[in-house]
Amino acid sequence: MLSICIPVYNFDITRLVKDLHRQALELDKAIEILLLDDGSSEDFKIRNRVLKKLPLVRYEELPENTGRSKIRNLLAAMARYPHLIFMDCDSAVPDNHYLGRYLDVAPENPVVCGGRSYQPDPPNDNTYLRWLFGVNREVKSAAERSKNPNHSFMTNNFLISKELVKKFPFNENLKGYGHEDTLFGFELKKNGIAIHHIENPLLHIGLETAEEFLRKTREGIKNLVKIYHMMDKDPELSNMVRVLKTYENLRRFYFYRAYGLIFNLMEKPIVKHLNEPPSRLFFFDLYKLGIICRQASIR
Repeated sequence: MLSICIPVYNFDITRLVKDLHRQALELDKAIEILLLDDGSSEDFKIRNRVLKKLPLVRYEELPENTGRSKIRNLLAAMARYPHLIFMDCDSAVPDNHYLGRYLDVAPENPVVCGGRSYQPDPPNDNTYLRWLFGVNREVKSAAERSKNPNHSFMTNNFLISKELVKKFPFNENLKGYGHEDTLFGFELKKNGIAIHHIENPLLHIGLETAEEFLRKTREGIKNLVKIYHMMDKDPELSNMVRVLKTYENLRRFYFYRAYGLIFNLMEKPIVKHLNEPPSRLFFFDLYKLGIICRQASIR
């Protein structure tokens, strides 16, 4: 009935999988837990290999990193059951009813998003920026997400029918980090498939440092630019992504080149601010806009 699909990369997933395993046994349904390691370092592989001993668990390792889109397609192909739950490996389940809430809505809804949560107290180290962004931009109630259901799609925690993933696989032309969820949500919308949202968040526990988060942000902007061209600069895509909409407004008034030049002067002090908590998301937004304006391929 249900395949839980977890791409694994450089994270200890033993606690997450044991919690899911316990819930699966209590439900007494046809459930499997698929773990596919995407080229992690050996120390993480050693920690996670112990999970092979658990009934219901299938653990496999890829010889090298394949990327966030391809590994999800591989997991979908491995799955035995018609309903799939995809989740990020750096997550924790909120309670003992996480799987049950998805099973309740699976028969009537081809795509369901459960949301994301964070610890309420801010960290006092260099993961503060990632926490701040998550709390202010990613944490939304099901009611909020339902206002623009396909705009709020995130790959960290969702249920989908296997048939639908086969029909609309994740685009493997996107490499590196970021915006594969934007493209997937956009393609579902274009094909008239609405995303159902429920209150079933996973806790995001694997916070990156500000330096790592900014690196991933730059990678994500590259993917966003690629998607922008793949979709022939579709205005509906721009309406889904705020930084893209802002860029288009600058471009409309021929200000994007000027902002790119200004950003060259501002970048170092902005990065310095973002690396020193308490930082502000206003400067993070300026950073993202500067990166997208500086992308030669989008001009």
